Amino acid sequence: MIAKIRRGYTLRILSAGLAAWLVLTSFVPLLQGRIILKAGTSVTLETTSLVSSKLVSPGQTIELRVRNDVRIGNKVVIKAGAPAKAQVVRVQRAKALGKPGYLEIEARSVTAVDGTEVPLSGGRIYVEGEEKQTLSVVLGLFVCLLFLLMKGKDAEIPPGYTVSAQVASDVEINTN
Repeated sequence: MIAKIRRGYTLRILSAGLAAWLVLTSFVPLLQGRIILKAGTSVTLETTSLVSSKLVSPGQTIELRVRNDVRIGNKVVIKAGAPAKAQVVRVQRAKALGKPGYLEIEARSVTAVDGTEVPLSGGRIYVEGEEKQTLSVVLGLFVCLLFLLMKGKDAEIPPGYTVSAQVASDVEINTN
């Protein structure tokens, strides 16, 4: 009888210890200041300078910055003003016959408060310059053939232009 009581008592102590261990280990990341930044979290970015189809080439990196703090609960995981990077996906300068230039860039990453590079997706900007084909052809035919050499306008993204991107995959951020 006493052996049965001891065995039951021992099992209860082991069960309570196991439960306490599970609870404590699940809160260790919170105690250490680590937070998981979930995929799909929105990050608002803005351009820091003029980006023109006349000045960039495909594959070139463009500097952006974070417009607003990104928070999880009451913790800031990405600060406003943090650097972000975008890449030129497609670009074409303005051409003769009034053809406009175009430019497409895509957000690639942002830097979190602990220096972690957070991958981004979905933050695309596409702009086209002003088309002058009709003007070029009409003036070229009726006034002077040299008007056929008239170019359209290059595409430009002004400083402060905003775009919303999303975190591409879950990332652990240390907020201490």
